[in-house]
Parts: sequence; C-alpha cells; structure tokens
Amino acid sequence: MADSDKHAKYFFTAGINDKNKRIDLFLASNLSLQSRTFIQKIIEGKYVTVNGLTVHKNYKLSADDKISVSYDDGHFLPAEKGLLPQEIPLKIRYEDDYLLIISKDAGITVHPAAGIYTNTLVNALLFYLGKTVSDFDAGSRPGIVHRLDKYTSGLMIIAKNGDVQHKISELFKKREVYKVYKTLVLGNFSESKGKIKLPVGRSKTDRKKMDIIPDTGREAETEFEVIEKLKYATLLKAMPKTGRTHQIRVHFNSIGHPVIGDRDYGNIQTRKIADSIGLERQFLHSCAISFIHPVLKKKIEITDNLADDLLKSLSNLKKMIYNKEYKE
Repeated sequence: MADSDKHAKYFFTAGINDKNKRIDLFLASNLSLQSRTFIQKIIEGKYVTVNGLTVHKNYKLSADDKISVSYDDGHFLPAEKGLLPQEIPLKIRYEDDYLLIISKDAGITVHPAAGIYTNTLVNALLFYLGKTVSDFDAGSRPGIVHRLDKYTSGLMIIAKNGDVQHKISELFKKREVYKVYKTLVLGNFSESKGKIKLPVGRSKTDRKKMDIIPDTGREAETEFEVIEKLKYATLLKAMPKTGRTHQIRVHFNSIGHPVIGDRDYGNIQTRKIADSIGLERQFLHSCAISFIHPVLKKKIEITDNLADDLLKSLSNLKKMIYNKEYKE
C-alpha cells in the first residue's frame, strides 16, 4: 500500500508476496503510469530508490523493502514545451479564496503527459489563476487533487495553492470526499442497490487498461443505486468509495454491465446502443461532490446536471424504446 512522503510522490513497502518481484513489474502494478517502458525510464533516471539507494530496472525486491518514487510528469516535458497558460473557458460551479469546483467537459485531458502539452485542464487553470507551476511545487499537476478520464465529464475540485492542494489530497486519502456519478450501463438489475468490491490493477494483457486483479490489485469499492430501468440499459448512481483508475468502468464491466459508449471496456452491444442514440463517449458524469472545506471547515455540497450530450442520448434512447425502434 502506498503512503504519502514529504519528499517523494509515492512511497511503498514491499510485502511478502512481492519477494523476488522485479522493481519495474512491482511499480507497473502499483502506479497508474502509461507503460512499463515509461516506468523503466523513471528508474533509469534515478527517480526511484529502494531503501534509500537507486536501483536497476531488474532489481528483485525483498519483503519489507522501502520504495520511494519521486516521479512527476513535469520531469519529462521538453523544456521548450513547458506548461503554458491557455485561455480555455472553465465551467465554475463554486469558488472561494482557496479552491474551485469546476465541471469538466468530456474530451478535455486533465493534466499534461507524454505527447500532450497543451489544451489540458492544467493549461486552463494556470491562465485563470494567473500562476505558474512553481507556485504549487506539484510538477505538471498544479491544483489537481483528483482526476476524471478524458471522456468523463463533471465535477472536479481544484486547489488554488500548494498548501490547499496538499490538504485536499489528504481528504481524498482519508476517504472524506463523497462523490456521486451518473452512468448508463448495459442490461437491468434485479436489485435496486448494490456494492461491487473487487481489487483493481493494471491489466496483464494491455498496459493501457485496468482490470480485476485478485492477487495484486488494489482494494476498490463502488456502491450503486438504480435510478431508472430502460429495457436495454439502466441509469445508475455510482458512488466510488475508493479512487482507482477507471474504477467505475472496470467494476461494472466485471459484473456484466459495461458502461454504454465505453471505448475501452465496452462490447458489441454497448457500441450498438451508443451508435443508435448518437453517443460518442462513455456515459459517465460526476454529478455531485461533498466534503468539509479544509480551511473554512464548512460543508461544501455541489451538484451538476448531466452534460448536454448525455441528456440528448438518454432522451434518444427513451424515444427509441417508446417507438420500438431499437432491435437487439
């Protein structure tokens, strides 16, 4: 399990089951990075230490080894690219002197990564806040305390300075931020509510995807409630209790109810429904968020309506069902 370290981005302790595992394979299972090649790059760049010493990518772990990772995307951005402010409109749902809550549009990448240096949410934030990366000491993720997938829309909390960024990050680590998503998934449920508790980790067959990994996956839990049954699909509220990469999408796919429109975890049926109702991305929207303000100590509760494209596709589905136009 990873813990915060004042001088490192991540800190791990190898368990008994990690004995003799290569350091690059261990990090591939525990960090949400793009590829094993990229992980090997940060090891070779001496951003990883084991028991205080730098190691080679094929170093084999011992139980209780202390692994420190000072990796940050910003170390690998070309100097001439940098992180530039860009005037990109933000949908602000709440703002005070310490933080923002915005509604992210689908199609917007949250932070820069390899090959993506502009038109991200971070570029927009730097412009809006009139600040630079150095004001946060957070590499290429100034103000970012959690993220949404590129094709997921909805609410995100943004810190206005490094101190608040750290405090909000602590709220997330303590699971003191309550989030609700709306999602449209394939098929119907016999129950009105339920819970999915399955470990999520990096896929062993496709490093860009996540999967249910019983042995080495990280604890992940998602509660859900049925909002409306729509014959071929179900509109749900999903409440993730943990924040694993692609958690909601992976969890519902694992129980046979993939998210409609999901390009990575969907199937022929979800693609057919998405095409029929004009949906071009996964039907997933962060619609509510609540927490105790880390500075003002008051409860913040913000809600957000479904994005226009999701509302339109949902309306199209209901019309098709009513007119009996859709055939399985």
